[in-house]
Amino acid sequence: MAINYANRTYAEMQNLIEQMLQDTGNSTFDTTELGYWIEESLKEFANYKPHLVPVVFQIESRTGSDTAGTSSKLTDTNKSQFVAGDATFEKVIHNTTDDTWAVVEAQDSTSVLSISADIMASGENYEIYNKRCWNEYQIYIGDVTDYLEVDSVEYPIGHKRNWKIYNDVLEIAVNYIEDSDSTLSTLSRVDVLVRFNKPHRLNQLTDWSGETNANGTKGDKTIAIDGMGDTEIIERGDEFYIQYHRALYTIMADVTTRGNGATITFFPGLEAASTDNDDIEFIKSTLHPQDEDVFAQLVAARAVLSDSIRHIGGISIAGAGTWFDYQSWARDKLAEVLSKLNKNVMRSKKMYSRGGRFGGLLGR
Repeated sequence: MAINYANRTYAEMQNLIEQMLQDTGNSTFDTTELGYWIEESLKEFANYKPHLVPVVFQIESRTGSDTAGTSSKLTDTNKSQFVAGDATFEKVIHNTTDDTWAVVEAQDSTSVLSISADIMASGENYEIYNKRCWNEYQIYIGDVTDYLEVDSVEYPIGHKRNWKIYNDVLEIAVNYIEDSDSTLSTLSRVDVLVRFNKPHRLNQLTDWSGETNANGTKGDKTIAIDGMGDTEIIERGDEFYIQYHRALYTIMADVTTRGNGATITFFPGLEAASTDNDDIEFIKSTLHPQDEDVFAQLVAARAVLSDSIRHIGGISIAGAGTWFDYQSWARDKLAEVLSKLNKNVMRSKKMYSRGGRFGGLLGR
């Protein structure tokens, strides 16, 4: 008999867990209860075997001086460096002359922004920061809502840095940030690579491959797809790749397919344009095949440990101590599983260079 080392599907994993529980008929643990413990265990498992998801952000560090002093506007005809994304991404304006603040509401032109407060007079200096940020060293990570922890930060990409997190804002520990003006003849390196440790995923689709059903523009966060199964739920948190794209995309809202298609919402936005009929491939499982048995044991132990409380005070054929035996089995099994997982945990904290303005790119 050939051995299949491919990832188990959600249904196959559920069957394995039921077999371990000797409950293939779901007389003790129904599918809803098992589904709950599968989801909880996917989070717990990531603490031992991380599921790292890379997401690229951009620094924001443009500076300049107002050239008009128009009410509730920022005008800079010297640099003409404003873009549509300044409003879309709610960029922050800091008047460094008066230490006052506003948020971009609209891009009127490449030299004029409409802002939320009347803070700029002609000749006053300004700096632009990312959404909800207070300086140029910060990026907004609030669109990533399901991560357990940040594993690493690179800026520029290839140079790991230390960081601090303030709610939805991550601050990079570097000494210098280059100008993010996209109109410069020589563009600076503005990408920041953040690797998030997220809960593992077991995708419940039965068809994981489809195609885009429309052209996509760089930055788009929604797109129509087809070629999928019919009346299936694409769940928030499901992950997928698009042909010719490096980025791993994450579904942001549940959607049910109709006529083998759907319009999906995802993050991050498209890293590049896509073309109608580009292939799309959903990740069936983020668990390595060699870890699936241990994961199933973890789910079984958590489920039995939770269920044992029902039997306290109950009278069974096996005697009054049955609930204790039940609970002991679960604790022993859980201890066995966690022992296996702890052997594989690798955690280290390092201090990385803050770089500098001189001595190579950011001084490394």
